[in-house]
Amino acid sequence: MLCAGVIHGDLSEYNILLAADGPVIIDLPQAVDAAGNNEAAAMLKRDVDNLAAYFGRFAPHLLSADYGTEIWTLFEAGGLHVDIELTGRVEADTRPVDLDSVLQEIEDTRLEEDARVRRQQELSAG
Repeated sequence: MLCAGVIHGDLSEYNILLAADGPVIIDLPQAVDAAGNNEAAAMLKRDVDNLAAYFGRFAPHLLSADYGTEIWTLFEAGGLHVDIELTGRVEADTRPVDLDSVLQEIEDTRLEEDARVRRQQELSAG
């Protein structure tokens, strides 16, 4: 579903039916656009963790895997596709955050917005 840009949002074993041609996911009213929801990564991880908890009773190795984070990381990097082989392992990014650059970007954006508002006010007044 994430390859299509959608996250179920409440996925569990109860929302997957087995049809003659494979699994069918149901109960989609709470599905969200992955690119347009700030909670998308957390929702995906919760969905995947729900399934891992259930299926982990039958395949215990799923309980120690981190497929949700792996899938989201691949999605963010543009590397997620339906045929990708997942490992359930994710290497943590331990690089330090360049906080000065982040703060500078915020300040630059604020200044751009201030200039845009001033131009708009000048056009409205003139």
